Amino acid sequence: MTTTTAAPGWALRVHAAFDWIWWVATVNVLWIAFTLAGGIVLGAAPASVAATELTRRRLRGDGFAAWRCFAQAWRREFWRANAALGPAFVITVLLAASAIGQYAAGSLGAPLGILTSAALALAVAVTAVAVTMFAHYEVPLRAYAPTAFRWVMRNLPHAILLLLAAVVVVTASFILPGIIPFLSLGAWLTLSTALCIGFFTANDRRLAEAHPTT
Repeated sequence: MTTTTAAPGWALRVHAAFDWIWWVATVNVLWIAFTLAGGIVLGAAPASVAATELTRRRLRGDGFAAWRCFAQAWRREFWRANAALGPAFVITVLLAASAIGQYAAGSLGAPLGILTSAALALAVAVTAVAVTMFAHYEVPLRAYAPTAFRWVMRNLPHAILLLLAAVVVVTASFILPGIIPFLSLGAWLTLSTALCIGFFTANDRRLAEAHPTT
């Protein structure tokens, strides 16, 4: 009887796992398609916001048509996302290009390489937090990146966990480079959104408990 009753539970868990893998692949394709639609430079920020918004909705259990809703979010937030998050994306890409160049030259272990790596890690964390904040909170456009920076500085353990997730995705991509066009970006966007939403929710709960409304 134990086997009979346990089988449906395992089946549901396997189904849920494959459902999330399919979601990661879907986000990956959508992000690439809409980033290219924006000419890459202007497409990346709104595509990231759209991916985060839809992943947030999925985590809440909402049902929606992924392609249609992604396109709507991308169009709606195109200029706002670029204004609020564009500079953070540019800085992150420039630091990543510098780190790759120093790695190729074998100088990543030099003082400048270490500084570049540290700055890149900070930029990745701040950008990921800022993107999720954009989908989760309403603040002035110019405040998202500075607020995300302050949040990272005040929540270093959470930022380290976020960076560990990035390391896992990058390591898996190096080991299995065939997944890069199909899963890597979607995995990072999904993981970072889930982690940041969890961080924000726990923080909001703590604040509510510390300052109860009367």
